[in-house]
Amino acid sequence: MISIIICSRKPDIPQSLKDNISETIGVEYELVVIDNSKNQYSIFQAYNKGVDKAHGDILCFMHEDILYHTQNWGEKVVAHFKDDSLGLIGVVGTHFLPDTPSGWYNSMVVSGGCIQRETANDENSAIEKRSLQKMDLSNSIEAVVVDGMWFCIKKGTFYKIHFDDLTFGGFHCYDLDISMQVLEIGLNVRIISDVLLEHFSYGSFDLEWLQSVELFYNKWMNKLPQIKGVEMSETEIEIRTEFVKQVMVWMKSNAFYKHEFQKIKKSKSYKIGKFLLKPLSFLK
Repeated sequence: MISIIICSRKPDIPQSLKDNISETIGVEYELVVIDNSKNQYSIFQAYNKGVDKAHGDILCFMHEDILYHTQNWGEKVVAHFKDDSLGLIGVVGTHFLPDTPSGWYNSMVVSGGCIQRETANDENSAIEKRSLQKMDLSNSIEAVVVDGMWFCIKKGTFYKIHFDDLTFGGFHCYDLDISMQVLEIGLNVRIISDVLLEHFSYGSFDLEWLQSVELFYNKWMNKLPQIKGVEMSETEIEIRTEFVKQVMVWMKSNAFYKHEFQKIKKSKSYKIGKFLLKPLSFLK
C-alpha cells in the first residue's frame, strides 16, 4: 500500500485532489493529511508526524497543489522500488550539488520534467512540459537530490533516517536534506520519467530560504560536492561551482531588497504617506 502524506495549509485537502488521486493511482492507498492550517508545524515536523501515522510500505510525500496526469502511477512507483538499492525517487532533481550553499537547481546539471503552471486558477498562464535537461530518462537516472514537490521513500527506510526538525524549521531544504540522508545510508536517489505531474506554483526564494540553504550547507559541507548520474571533469566542477556562487550572490541581494521593501510597505510612515498623497492621484 502507498501512504500519501500531505502537509496542508487547510484542515483538509480539496475534494478535487482526492478525486484525482483516486482516479489515477491504480493501487491500494491511504491519505495522511497533516492539518497545518494554524501553521503550528514546520514541514519537517509535519512529515515526521505523517511517517508515524502511515501504514503503507511506500510513503509518497507531495504538495497539495499537484495534479496527476499518469494513469496507474502507483503501479509504476511500486515497480521502481522492487530495486532494493533504491532509496528515494522524484520527478525532477539535480546530479551535482557543489561545495557551496545553493538550491538543488542552481548548478543547472539537472533533469526531469513536469507540467508547470503559475496558479491553478490562472487560465491564461502558460502550460508546458518542462524538460529540465535533455537526458535519456527512458526509465530513471541516478541523482543527488530530487525536488520536494513530490517524492517517494520506503517506510522501512525511516528506521535509519528522519526529517531533521532539530536542525531545520520552516518549509525549505527538507528535500535536499532527506536526499542526502538516503545517500548517506548507502541507498540510491533516482529521477523517474514515467510519472507526469502538473504543479501549480514555482516556490518562494526569500530570506528564509537562504537561511535554510546555509543551515543545509553547514550540516553537509564535509560530504560536498556530490555527483551522481553524470560525469564531470575537475574543470567543469570548478566552473559550475563558481557559477553557483555568483547566482547565490544575486539571489541574496534580490531577496534582501524584496524583504526590505516589504518592511517599508508595512510600516506606519509608509501608510500615512500613501494616505496623504492619495488626493493628488488625479494629477497623474
